Amino acid sequence: MSTLRGVSPVERPTSLSRSAYLRMRQAIRDRALVHGTLYSENEIAATLGMSRTPVREALITLAREGLVEIESQRGFRLRELSEAQRHEVFDLRALLESYSAERLAGQATAEHITRLYALVERQEQLHADPEAFLATDEEFHLLIPLLLGLERTHDTLTSLRGAMWLIGSQALALPQRIPAVLTEHRAIVDAIAAGDPAAAAQAAREHIARTAAAVR
Repeated sequence: MSTLRGVSPVERPTSLSRSAYLRMRQAIRDRALVHGTLYSENEIAATLGMSRTPVREALITLAREGLVEIESQRGFRLRELSEAQRHEVFDLRALLESYSAERLAGQATAEHITRLYALVERQEQLHADPEAFLATDEEFHLLIPLLLGLERTHDTLTSLRGAMWLIGSQALALPQRIPAVLTEHRAIVDAIAAGDPAAAAQAAREHIARTAAAVR
């Protein structure tokens, strides 16, 4: 069967369920949804200006990712992570992020370095905006595997970021933690820019360890 030439694929608009999913993930990250509260599908649907169906589909995806627990006929609530699950999240982050930083240090281009430093510099301007600070923090951590084309690593880290919000993202934005986070991010980029894989991996591990200490 022959294929059509010179025909561009149709761009599909973001589905309502996907839009609901992204808005709810953002609400968890920004602490608009909090632990200890039972939320109604109807109320969320009304807030988002859509029917219950896309909201329910979004909740099923969020439950599959381990971010929410659905209570039949009642609503949903944020999932509570056990101490063992918290340790696992940080252990996995340390493994994957040190691996990514080490790999990138061995093959980073000038453009890669510029993009990483630009993110650190942007984050330095967000001291007074915790939500924007956290959003940029997430962008920084996900950019490193993205630059390497490590799709599975990127996807796994994306799911672990969701778990981080459940652990307590507010601790990451504490005033006393912000300068340390910026220093640690810059140390990772400095090691990558220097082409030092061992130092980059170590800087990433130390950053995760200090983050873990801050939220426990």
